[in-house]
Amino acid sequence: MDGSVGEVLAQAVQRYVAGDLAQAVPLFQDVLKRDPANAIANHQLGLIAFQAGHGTLAADLLRQATASDPTDPEYHNNLGVVLNAMRDLAGARAAFERAVALKPDYIHALNNLGSVYEADGAIELAIETYRRALAIDPGYVEARDNLDLACSKVVPQWHFPMMHDAPRNDAYDRALRRVAAGRHVLDIGTGAGLLSMMAARAGARRVPTCEAVPLIAARAQAVIARNNLADRITLHAKRSDALIVGVDLPERAEVLVTEIFASGVLSEHVLPTLEHARAHLLTPDATIIPRVASTWCYLAGGAALEAQLFVFEAAGFDTAPFNDVAPHKLGMHLDRVPHDVLSDDIALFQFDLTQPRFAPERRIIEVTARRAGRCVGVAQWLKLELDATTSYENRPRADAGANGWMHVLYRFPAPLDVVPGSVVRLLASHNRTAMTVALAP
Repeated sequence: MDGSVGEVLAQAVQRYVAGDLAQAVPLFQDVLKRDPANAIANHQLGLIAFQAGHGTLAADLLRQATASDPTDPEYHNNLGVVLNAMRDLAGARAAFERAVALKPDYIHALNNLGSVYEADGAIELAIETYRRALAIDPGYVEARDNLDLACSKVVPQWHFPMMHDAPRNDAYDRALRRVAAGRHVLDIGTGAGLLSMMAARAGARRVPTCEAVPLIAARAQAVIARNNLADRITLHAKRSDALIVGVDLPERAEVLVTEIFASGVLSEHVLPTLEHARAHLLTPDATIIPRVASTWCYLAGGAALEAQLFVFEAAGFDTAPFNDVAPHKLGMHLDRVPHDVLSDDIALFQFDLTQPRFAPERRIIEVTARRAGRCVGVAQWLKLELDATTSYENRPRADAGANGWMHVLYRFPAPLDVVPGSVVRLLASHNRTAMTVALAP
């Protein structure tokens, strides 16, 4: 092609900006024939190759661009985008970090860097990086959305209504006031620090506590300090099974308080955690709060609830086959969904948390319907017996206030018509860390 390299490059850029790639590509290629290290041509051809799905070629071209002009932050950022798409997280991280080092207010590179940190498991570093981008541009939508999603992974939204759950707080507080004074109280699962502070307020001699999520631990430490209890509570940012008596704890604890219960009771690994604590962290006669955890259920039905779980017809079409892919187990706030209670309350499993070991269980439960209706599944909730006189449960009720725990709805494969006296056979099982309920075969 005629013209100097500079003239051909100017024509190529003009055609690229106009969206005429058919003309731009050969012009950029001509530039590289004459000047193989030309940063602009390598960069633009790299972007075009990436858009066409040629990741390896794009990465090679963009690496050449950054080598030819290592001071351009856009080249490093775009190389990072390509490497991230190729799942080369280490390479992408290095490229984005270089782009930010060259241009600290480069919000797009900051957001991209945050996403790589997050994908690489460095969630707290990701949150910090998204916040850096938002400090520069508070209206940057992508960074705002990414920050919200990252925070929800670290501190799920249920933490907030849980802390407003007055019946739960009151139950734990009353139990601790009866046993904590003058004793060594271990709190497993610090969260915001409420249980540790309750124990300290109740006169505990010493309150070590542990929180496995460093970001939550840092916030809990700030909460504890704000309430002038930092001299009474020692927070360890680690799992309870990493605590060592004589290192983290001066002695075995006389009281254990914990609230690492999921809506289905088991999925936060409460049973293995208590087994370890009983064997390694507690005195033989230690008080456990709560001392019993159990799951309860009833047969549930009604049109409003069925509409949440099944779709047989929509817009005049038969949509029944779609029900085959619906989830069997759903977390729901059944307080907020009108539904029919079709049976008495039935106990599923009861866990004596003072025991040293817990085994998996499987049982058949026969539930008798007390009223006629169209049963869609089993509504399950939890009950905690804090001590001999204090208990808490979140049985669904329309007038329930703030409740951090949801309920669990175990959906039947199809609605089941029942009348008073009908017997529904359930198969309930747990493997120590998860539970399920289904119709018995």
